[in-house]
Amino acid sequence: MHIPDGYLSLEVSLLMSIVSASFLVLCWKKAKATYPKSFASLLAVSSAFVFVAQMINFPITYGTSGHLVGGTFLAVVLGPYAAVLSMTIVLIMQALFFADGGISALGANIFNMAIIGGLSFFLVKFIAGNSVQGKRFTTAVFVASWLSVVLGALACGLEIGVSPVFSQVGGIAVTVPAMLFWHTLIGLAEAAITTAFITQLHRLQPAVLNGLALLKEGAF
Repeated sequence: MHIPDGYLSLEVSLLMSIVSASFLVLCWKKAKATYPKSFASLLAVSSAFVFVAQMINFPITYGTSGHLVGGTFLAVVLGPYAAVLSMTIVLIMQALFFADGGISALGANIFNMAIIGGLSFFLVKFIAGNSVQGKRFTTAVFVASWLSVVLGALACGLEIGVSPVFSQVGGIAVTVPAMLFWHTLIGLAEAAITTAFITQLHRLQPAVLNGLALLKEGAF
């Protein structure tokens, strides 16, 4: 789902950069209000974990592979706003040092993975309510993880589909179904892995799940 350089038109790149920058400013202010003390170390550790996790690919079908995105995982661990910032750090590092996602497409990639993934917290909240354990909570994490991948893929398909590179081969009529088909499957793996991680963390180290504290308190 990392869009490389050259796939997006200048207009789409600028629009997504403005949208993502606006969200990041809001998330920074909200995160600072949520964490009265410095949360830089928390962001660093969480970002490093997701960075490493994204390097592990798993097979899907027909030679296609996927990897963990981690947006919902970070949302439950950190809360929605810090999760957006943490995932953005991961995407910037990938773009700058590993050419995984283009610099010109960074705004789109941040929106598709960091913003949609981080804000999936609110879907977890909607489904689970104040419950932080049991089947209802597990279902909420699973559904939010899967949907965050699918919505990110939908956004990606739209962004590249309206750009000139793909307009000659069918535009969004081709890119959206292609992205949704594969990422519907990838999202199932993402949901299963995220749910397993969160369940084990809740059992072994519940204190690190700051997002769960926000769920219980209803503070956003």
